[in-house]
Amino acid sequence: MAEPIDTASTESEAGSGRAARIGRFAGPAVAAGLVASTHPGWGAAGGLEPDASWVLGLLAWMAIWWMTHAAELAVTSLLPVVLLPALGVMPFKDVAGNYADQVIFLFAGGTTIAWALERHGISDRFVGALLQAAGRSPATVVAALFIAAVCVSAFVSNMAVTAMMLPLALGVAAGAVAAPGASAEAAARGRRNLTTASLLAVAYGSSIGGGATLVGSPPNPIAAENLAKAGQPIDFLGWMRVGVPMAVAMTAVAIPVLWWMLPCDGVVLRGARAAPEEVRARRPWTPAATMTLAVFAVTVAAWTTGNYWPDWMRPRDLPDGGVAIAAALVLMLLPALDGSAARVVPWRAARELPWGVFILFGGGLALADAMQDTGLSQAIGRGFEGLGGVTPVVALAVVAAALVFASEVGSNTALTATAVPILVAAAPTTGLPLQQLVLAATFGASYAFMLPVGTPPNALVYATGRIPHGTMMRVGFVLNLAAIVVVTTIAWLLA
Repeated sequence: MAEPIDTASTESEAGSGRAARIGRFAGPAVAAGLVASTHPGWGAAGGLEPDASWVLGLLAWMAIWWMTHAAELAVTSLLPVVLLPALGVMPFKDVAGNYADQVIFLFAGGTTIAWALERHGISDRFVGALLQAAGRSPATVVAALFIAAVCVSAFVSNMAVTAMMLPLALGVAAGAVAAPGASAEAAARGRRNLTTASLLAVAYGSSIGGGATLVGSPPNPIAAENLAKAGQPIDFLGWMRVGVPMAVAMTAVAIPVLWWMLPCDGVVLRGARAAPEEVRARRPWTPAATMTLAVFAVTVAAWTTGNYWPDWMRPRDLPDGGVAIAAALVLMLLPALDGSAARVVPWRAARELPWGVFILFGGGLALADAMQDTGLSQAIGRGFEGLGGVTPVVALAVVAAALVFASEVGSNTALTATAVPILVAAAPTTGLPLQQLVLAATFGASYAFMLPVGTPPNALVYATGRIPHGTMMRVGFVLNLAAIVVVTTIAWLLA
C-alpha cells in the first residue's frame, strides 16, 4: 500500500514552493478560461452542454491543484462537494454518495488489517525469516529484502513496510566485511553498493508489491471502481490475476538490475542481522498475533474464493468492501487476551487511518460521475477517435510511459483519479480494450523509481543520506523503462 498508505507522491507540505503558488492561481484561472470558451450560454460553440462545460472547468482546476500540491490532496478533492451542487450540475446527496463508496470501505478495512499485521509483529517475523534463509551472500540478501518488501506491501502500506524494513536494510549493510582476496578499494565499493542496493530493494519492492492486490495501493481501488461503473467490474481475485503476475515480472527484472548496476562482489556478510530470535525478542508471539493471522487468512480466502462458494454460504450482498469492514469489526471486538481490557485493534487505531486518502477517493469518483452524467466523458472520448488506427500495444505503451514518468513528480493516486475517467471515455471511440488501458495507466502510475519525491518509500530511503541522488536516478531510469515494457506486456496479455 502507499502513503500513510501509498498515496504516492506525497502529502508533502502542500501550499509551499513555487509550483504550489503558481498552481493555486492557475487552477481556477484555467478553469474559468475553459468554461468561458466552451459554455454555450456564454456564446461559445464548443459543442458542450452547459453542465459539461462546468465539469470540464472543475476537471482542469482539480488536476492542476493535484499536480502542483496547491492545496492538500484531500482539500482539493472536496471541491466537487461544494461546486457541483452550487452550479446545479448534480444534487448534493448524489455527489456526497461518492465519498461513501464501497471501495472506500474496502481500503479502510484493508488498512485496519494491515495495522494489526504490523502492530502484532506478523510482518516483522515474515521478513526476519526470509532474511535468515538468505544466508551470507550479498546478492541473495538483496533479493530477500526485495521479495519481502513485495510480499508484505501487497497488504500493508508501502510507507509502513519501508519504515519497518529500513533498520534491517541498514543492519545488513553494516554486517558487510571484505571478501577473501578483495582489495580495500573493491571492499569499500562493495559496501557502498550493498548499502544502496539494500535500501533501494526495500523502497522499490514496497512500491511494486502495492500493485498486487486491490488493497495494496490507493490507485488500485480507484481503477476498479471506474471499471465497475463502466460495466466491466473487477473483483479482488480478478485484480490479483493481473497484479500478481505484474509484481512477479517486475521483481524478476528489478533484482537483476540492482545486481548489475550495484555489484557487491567485494564483500560478504558476517551473518543475517534480522535473525528470528531478534524478531521474537522484539515482537513476542501473542494471542493477539494469532487472532490477527487467523482473521487475515479468512479475509483473504473470502476475497479470493467468495464467488465460488455455494449459494447457501454466500451473503446476499457483501462485496469486497463489506468483507474488509467485517474483518476490521471482528479485530476491534476480539479481546487481546494480554491481561488488560484491550482489543486486538483498539478504536484509537482509527485515528491512524489515511482519512485524506479516503476523501481523495471520493473526490475522484465524484468527478468521474459528473463527467459521465453530463456527457463530458463522451465528448472527450470523441477527441481520441484518431487513435483508433494505432496498434493497441503501442497505445498501451504510450499510456504506461506517460503515467510512469508523470508519477515521478505527481501523486500516483491523483494521477489515477484524473487519468482513468478520461481513458474510460476514450476507450469506446478508439476501439482499445478498456481494462487494458485502465490497468496500464494504473500500474504505470504506481511505478516511480527515479526521484526521491516519486513515492514515500523513495523519500524515506533517500532521507538516510546513504543513496547518491545520481545513483537513484540512473537505476530508477532503467527500471522506469523496464516498467513500461512489463506493464504493457502484462496488460496486453492478461487484462
